[in-house]
Amino acid sequence: GVTLPVLLPVAWAVFVGLVFSTVGAAGGILAAVGHLTVFGMTDANTVKPMSQLLVIVSPLVAVPAYWRQRRLVLAVALLIGTGSVAGALLGSWYSKTHLATMQQYRALFGLLTLAIALRLVWETTRRFRSRHARLREASAAFEESRRTPAHTAPAPGTVWHFPRLDVVLSGHVFPCAVPSLVGTGAAVAFVSAALGVGGGFLLVPYLASWLGLPMFVVAGTSALAVLVASVTSVANYLYLGVRVDWALAGLELTGVVVGSLLGPWLSQYLRERWLRLALAAVLGYIGVAYVVPDWLGRWLGA
Repeated sequence: GVTLPVLLPVAWAVFVGLVFSTVGAAGGILAAVGHLTVFGMTDANTVKPMSQLLVIVSPLVAVPAYWRQRRLVLAVALLIGTGSVAGALLGSWYSKTHLATMQQYRALFGLLTLAIALRLVWETTRRFRSRHARLREASAAFEESRRTPAHTAPAPGTVWHFPRLDVVLSGHVFPCAVPSLVGTGAAVAFVSAALGVGGGFLLVPYLASWLGLPMFVVAGTSALAVLVASVTSVANYLYLGVRVDWALAGLELTGVVVGSLLGPWLSQYLRERWLRLALAAVLGYIGVAYVVPDWLGRWLGA
């Protein structure tokens, strides 16, 4: 029941792909904002899988490249993905059943948007950037230690000591608890499927900060796990009878591809810190706009 100029969803999707490929976060959030506010869609259940369809594009392109570069820990990604299958199935079912009204969905989506806005602000602080710089330096040193081109370097290895999995990278050992990998995958996928977002904003800190894996392999490992969760979620929404506007989705997917290609080129002319702050301001405003009337307003009887 929504009428749109053809170029509007394409333009917004270009913006989504541009921001996601430049900042590395908020792709699913911005996709959902487009469906909710820019396009004015009123069916909450339709918004969720359509937003996740856009999230799928980037991992589909990135995962094969990461695999060729030996920058993907397959066992870790599959363990997280194993948990994410259950989480995505449960999250999409719960969302369709219990978050079917736009008021319910917008309120929780607004809280998530506010949380991501705060995370983006935190990422611009001196303390975070100092720590992140050390991570980048450690990752660069790790890459240098391999002393071979990415496509000829040995792939990351894994040694099982159940319930622990040791990731072996050029002689360095990184222990990972299997229950933690599966449980985190399930929890992140549940939230992502229920709200129609990607989940990379949660997985990347978990892999880098909690498990201590080098950033060299974090991006590819996270991308594969997000791909498994998003595909499972979208498939289950379709199985549950949720309608998807495939014509609109086709326009948006075209825009996301264009934006994802433009992002790396444009990022060399932009200051990432200011881009993150601008995005945080936009997401913070959106989050408040969703939460106040849809949740606090109801509590206050407005």
